[in-house]
Amino acid sequence: MFADARLNENYPLLARLSEPLKPAEREIVGREHEIQQVLAGMERPELSNILLLAEAGSGKTALVQATMLEDHKRLYLEVDPARMISEAGDSNLMAATLKGFFDEAERYVKHEDHELVLFIDEFHQIVQLSDAAVEAIKPVLAASGTRGIRVIAATTYDEFHMHIAPNQPLVERLQRISLAQPGRETTITILQGVAERYGVAEQFVDDHLFRQIYEYTERYMPASSQPRKSILVLNAMVGWHRRGRSMNRDLLADVLQESLNVNVSFKVDVAKIKQQLDAKVLSQDLATRAVARRLQLSVADLQNPGRPMASLLFTGSTGVGKSELTKQLAKLLFGDDQRHLIRFDMSEFAEDSSLQLFRSELTKRVWDRSHAVVLIDEVEKASAMVTRLLLQVLDDGRLTDDNNRQVSFLNTYIVLTTNAASEVYKTIADYAPDDTGSGKELMEYEKLIRRSITKTQADNRFPPELLGRIDAIVPFQPLSLATQQQIVKNKLRELVQEVHVKHNVRVTINPRVLQYLIEDRGNTDSDAGGARAAVARLTSEVTTEVATFINQFPAERRIGIDIEGEMVSDRKDLRTSDAHVMVFTMQ
Repeated sequence: MFADARLNENYPLLARLSEPLKPAEREIVGREHEIQQVLAGMERPELSNILLLAEAGSGKTALVQATMLEDHKRLYLEVDPARMISEAGDSNLMAATLKGFFDEAERYVKHEDHELVLFIDEFHQIVQLSDAAVEAIKPVLAASGTRGIRVIAATTYDEFHMHIAPNQPLVERLQRISLAQPGRETTITILQGVAERYGVAEQFVDDHLFRQIYEYTERYMPASSQPRKSILVLNAMVGWHRRGRSMNRDLLADVLQESLNVNVSFKVDVAKIKQQLDAKVLSQDLATRAVARRLQLSVADLQNPGRPMASLLFTGSTGVGKSELTKQLAKLLFGDDQRHLIRFDMSEFAEDSSLQLFRSELTKRVWDRSHAVVLIDEVEKASAMVTRLLLQVLDDGRLTDDNNRQVSFLNTYIVLTTNAASEVYKTIADYAPDDTGSGKELMEYEKLIRRSITKTQADNRFPPELLGRIDAIVPFQPLSLATQQQIVKNKLRELVQEVHVKHNVRVTINPRVLQYLIEDRGNTDSDAGGARAAVARLTSEVTTEVATFINQFPAERRIGIDIEGEMVSDRKDLRTSDAHVMVFTMQ
């Protein structure tokens, strides 16, 4: 460790278990007060030891390096706890190793006439190793001022509370100095210094890109600390710049995408948002218009930066397209509706005892996939405690996980669905059908819908304050028979294509099949299941028959689907229909 061989020989433990603290590679800014705190603490005649408390990445080591630049009368050594533990080889021998190390340090001060500052980062590692080690270090700390030795220990708040705080005599031998994360302006100054050291300062015309780095890391990396998280992003950008990329916002966006799976550079054609949604979700013009308008804010990055990108409450009877619109939203924004759609069936979290499970699952899945649509399906079925947990997500855009780590929801789109207000939708279905979903009739019932939702408070499961945190309430029109017919027609077309691709079988469908499924078997009652029920009928009565026929006659290459028997829609005098689906070989 020492450049002088004589010192290495005379102080072998110091040489093996510590090394001179390296000077800072950049200017340390924004820590002037803390530097004076440390220097004043080390001038105390007794108990002149410091404990630096800060989140990882907040600059504990940098503070000690900056202090060293102003303190010319002491030698600063950085102690390696891991190496010390390895040297001891056994927790029972750690106390002896510590005592020998500090005895050598005292001998060094006496014989070399040079006071020492021993900087021990990750101090909790020594404390948690053995009780004997803690007892060995207490008298050293108590007498450090008179022995010419100063100890600067450093750890995080979590490690302090877990390993150090329970030992009050140890805590009393250390002066605590808490380091706050540097603010925006200090972090930007630090980034400018880092850019200078990396040789890319000339790539920045002004501080605009540095400010974006700070803002994005604050928004999307709440579990990490400044300035480290901003420096890490800049470091990644420099790597790509050296490979030929321009140092600009596009590069920043790509770095955030690859490192955090966060998309800050929307690649959505804003002019076609509604058109794309309408192509997949039929006869819900009001709903798709409301969603498209809300997305305009997100694309322009003008939404509230402290909350999720958007929070939407989809309300309507079952089978009207709420889940389908959510899937299409994920596909439109992120390119797929599988990995980027996080779904929770809230009937599984109806008991208060499920609160911790919901928190754990929600934070874990959003941590893994922070850029996603989060679907909270049938929110009114959730426990009141679970619902109130959602209030925190909608309000703050973050939630603490099982590891006490802040998980950001700022890049998520929260969609809650509810079947509340079913009695209102039943009235609309019966007396105000709309084949386009234009919203004309819905708007007339809007107050009734809102009032009905706010009254859905069994056990206070759907409190009014939840509505106050929703960006938009999106009502869905009950589906008319004409809309159901178009949906089933599309599904029949998909069936024909699927059978041809998978089995090389051509399928011809008689128009009577569609008539049978919709007019004979269909229902416009808002409680009847809407499109979901219509598609289920198609699967049960058509797709299953086709599958059975193909399995029985695998050599057939052309088949037809028709209706056998008389349908009520053809014969109004019939009370019941004996019609059924028939699959047959075509010549």
